[in-house]
Amino acid sequence: MTGIGTALTALIHGSMVLLGKGCTCAVQGVRLAWDAASADPEATAQRQAKADRAAQQKAAKARKKDEGQDDADGDLAGVTAPPVVPARRSVPEALGVLALGGALAAGAVSTAWRLMAPAAGEWWAALTPYHSLILTGAGLAWMAAAWMVSPPPAEKDVADQENGGDDVEDQEEWEDDVEGDVQGEPGTALLWHVVQALAGAESAGRAGLHLDTVLDSARDAGLVPKDTDLAEFRAWVERAGLPTEDKVGYRIEGKPVTRIGFKIAAVTEALKMTPAALLAARAQAPAGGAPATPAGVPAQTPLPAVPGPTPGGSPTASPAPSPPSSPALA
Repeated sequence: MTGIGTALTALIHGSMVLLGKGCTCAVQGVRLAWDAASADPEATAQRQAKADRAAQQKAAKARKKDEGQDDADGDLAGVTAPPVVPARRSVPEALGVLALGGALAAGAVSTAWRLMAPAAGEWWAALTPYHSLILTGAGLAWMAAAWMVSPPPAEKDVADQENGGDDVEDQEEWEDDVEGDVQGEPGTALLWHVVQALAGAESAGRAGLHLDTVLDSARDAGLVPKDTDLAEFRAWVERAGLPTEDKVGYRIEGKPVTRIGFKIAAVTEALKMTPAALLAARAQAPAGGAPATPAGVPAQTPLPAVPGPTPGGSPTASPAPSPPSSPALA
């Protein structure tokens, strides 16, 4: 069924491309007709002749100046100017020419139809036994042309076709779980990752931290999907109780850079303690426990210890790592 669905999708897309090409040809035909009706060949020829005479006079003056020849005008017949801009008729005159040309074309088509329609009708009637074959061939030709011009399928669709059904379902479930972890109930590991990054910026003496820096490190750590965008991540951290600002500036490699990010003072006010103090409180918590949720963080997004699997498979509390001092936060 997957192959049939892909073929039908390609057929629809290719048919739309063919219809679009037909519309493009019709528009191009109208444009060519207007250009032909509005062009003024006589005025254009006069303008070109005037430009050629000016070019010849200029060439003669230059030759007299360089060679001192008084009779150097005789061999300048081959000197011509570049093509000039075609002259155009006025709009009413062009519309009149276009209407006259359209009337002549309609008369020619009507005459041809009256002459050829009876013969075409007789020919089509003679082919009555082959009507179904002709229509089938025309349909197959259209389908083949549509499939040829259809754009290639998206990478995700190709991957779904190459993988088995169970693998695809497992992958989709994993993606849904990760997406829900970012968009719905925040994951403790990701939240502690953000706090650790803020603590690292605080230890480096910075007043803030850019949000995209934290998002990149979270992607590298596998805590968020690779396609998580900045707006989605910003909404997540704000729902977790960590305020962000549109303009947070500090120097990176000696250059001032201003982007969306956190201000350490605002985060400290929201948490009722600094990020470094929160990490220290977590590190001093009893084994298997965690400090109480700070007053600034909503109850639905607590900050428990990050669970980690033991060799036996049961989750236990892992100790808090020290505040990061990665080059991105230096």
